[in-house]
Amino acid sequence: MFRILARLGVLLATLGALAIPALAQSAPKKITFLTNYTFHGRDTPFFAGVGKGYFRDAGFDVTILPATGSGFVVTAVDSGKADYGMADPGSVIKGVANGAKIKSFAVFMDVTTSGLASLKPYPTPPSLIGARIAAAETDDARIIVPIIFHQKGLDASKIHWIAADPSVYISLLLSGQTDLYTASIDGDVPALEKVLAPQKKKAYFASFAKWGYDPFGYLLIARADRIATNPGEVRRFAAAVAKSVAYSVQHPEDAAKIMVKYNPTLNLGTVKAQWRQSIKAIETPYVKQNGYGVATTARVQRTIDLISQSVKLPMKPTVEQVFAEGLVGK
Repeated sequence: MFRILARLGVLLATLGALAIPALAQSAPKKITFLTNYTFHGRDTPFFAGVGKGYFRDAGFDVTILPATGSGFVVTAVDSGKADYGMADPGSVIKGVANGAKIKSFAVFMDVTTSGLASLKPYPTPPSLIGARIAAAETDDARIIVPIIFHQKGLDASKIHWIAADPSVYISLLLSGQTDLYTASIDGDVPALEKVLAPQKKKAYFASFAKWGYDPFGYLLIARADRIATNPGEVRRFAAAVAKSVAYSVQHPEDAAKIMVKYNPTLNLGTVKAQWRQSIKAIETPYVKQNGYGVATTARVQRTIDLISQSVKLPMKPTVEQVFAEGLVGK
């Protein structure tokens, strides 16, 4: 009898040992993640997370796709065409107010790096009056600039928008068909400087943050029902992003190389310059105090208040409708 039990114990131990690798090797879940724009240095952590295996370790097989603006991301996630995405808080709040069944669950970038690029300086918001601004219909600048105008007591109807795809922004600027285009200091500006260098021309950048726009830079979003029914998955995704960001901040050169490996048309030097600017918007006093990815109730509420005062919304969302707490930092 003892021998039988002993053999049974060995068998159970063997099966248990085999079960652990079997679980670890189960197929990761395929998900689609949207960046808010065409790929550039800001997206480095997501590709580094794929390259270092952080997403796979968390149980995901991630496909990363570009978009044409935060509004596009909100619509795609809401319709189920993408599982996760990153979007400007203005677009998130506007989307929720208009019935989009999405919600943010983590902060990717603490402060915005967005603004407007041009070939001459536009130092103040009033200097934009009469100027032409190229921006995709779903670009977050179409929400942010009116907010800034409202803050400054300016008439937003005097903004002259030119609908365009991001791929033609620079050509529109160089050909004189637009005066400015929506851009980011951690993406478009280094790319524009590279184009202008042989022509001995200078790129100018008007920062939304310096003009007083201070909500979060970018939020990670998913459908609200995914967050409600599968918070464990969302928490694992947020943790994988946080791990990817931490690695990319600590090893910026290696992370940039991974980014270029997956996107060989990108220039390594440009990606490095872009990511260095992104790090500045991630490593802020707020993040040091509250932790990466965390959104305090007070700051989310202030963001909702600011946007609802400046943008016509059918309803004012609550903090709970905009941000799901408790899915990061634990």
